[in-house]
Amino acid sequence: MPHIISFDQALAETAEIRRHLLLGNGFSIALFPDRFRYGALLDEADFSKLPEARKAFDLLGTSNFEVVVEALKRAADLLPLYSSDKDAVKKMAAHAESLKEALVRAIAGRHPERPSEISEAQYKACRRFLANFVGESRVIKVGSKPKDLRANIYTVSYDLLLYWTLLHDQIVNWNADDPINSVVEVAEELKHDDGFRAPDGDPEAPYVTWDAEGLASDGQNIHFLHGALHLFDYGAELQKCCWERAGGIALIDQIREALGASKFPLFVSEGDSAGKLERIRHSGYLQRSLKSFARICGPKGATLFIFGHSLGANDAHVIRKIEKGKIGRLYVSFHGDPASDTNGALFAKVEATANTRDQSSPLEVTFFDANTAHVWG
Repeated sequence: MPHIISFDQALAETAEIRRHLLLGNGFSIALFPDRFRYGALLDEADFSKLPEARKAFDLLGTSNFEVVVEALKRAADLLPLYSSDKDAVKKMAAHAESLKEALVRAIAGRHPERPSEISEAQYKACRRFLANFVGESRVIKVGSKPKDLRANIYTVSYDLLLYWTLLHDQIVNWNADDPINSVVEVAEELKHDDGFRAPDGDPEAPYVTWDAEGLASDGQNIHFLHGALHLFDYGAELQKCCWERAGGIALIDQIREALGASKFPLFVSEGDSAGKLERIRHSGYLQRSLKSFARICGPKGATLFIFGHSLGANDAHVIRKIEKGKIGRLYVSFHGDPASDTNGALFAKVEATANTRDQSSPLEVTFFDANTAHVWG
């Protein structure tokens, strides 16, 4: 059995160490399982023009879009060895691309409509969780001098939950019996800089753009490693949708309007790690974010917490940065029975990652029960 502790114990062990955080889809699924699990997205997706692709999910026994995308691509590569049917090859390749678009539309369709669908208590709990990595309380005193231990947050999720939580800096303690006496609590300040600023030459634009020159993005500490619903690539610039700048139009409404006009957000949804890495290399934003992750995995004294991520082979391009780095400690969440097959596979993957290191830069691995982190309360 691997080394398992509680989240509080993990925090105690790293109290004076900079903690970085990598979030997987489990971060969002923990709050909205009926919306963000692949099964829910499969039900949401429109397969009216892709009937064969829908049957492929059943044939492969999966609800994971990336598995089917990869299977179709591999089939399209192999079919010419056995058949001269070029139309079938083109159709499978086209369906693989269309499935990626279907996934984007499904996530947008299943996404919570408004930030208010997350309760004040849930925001408070999540901000308390994030504060362990980027909170003002991570500026600690060492002797007479302050030491800034605030770090970076990386996510492979596409949704808006992290973004909403980082912006929700006032918590309303609602008094149902006496609403007038409800209290607005200023939450702990979280350092969150995603590198986006008002565009040069158009400070009143209804969006902000990523600072590709690096002047602002050098201080960036929030990274969407695989893109996100609210990020749109318009050639020379990467734009981020904004609620306030757009005159109060909700982000999800702006996103759905863009999708209706066949404008798609910056998304990395290829079926395998090699395909994802190829997509990342064609985006300055994604490339710099992955390089940032590689950089924080470099120092021996650093620590990385991973929450809600299965360390699957389709994200090997991310996990490889841990393997090649010298980061000394890795804390990985698991959910449910530690003796389950799913968790057994997770433990094995993490141990395999640690075993890639040589004796000069060992990786100490510890697991914590996701429930003990109380991410959403």
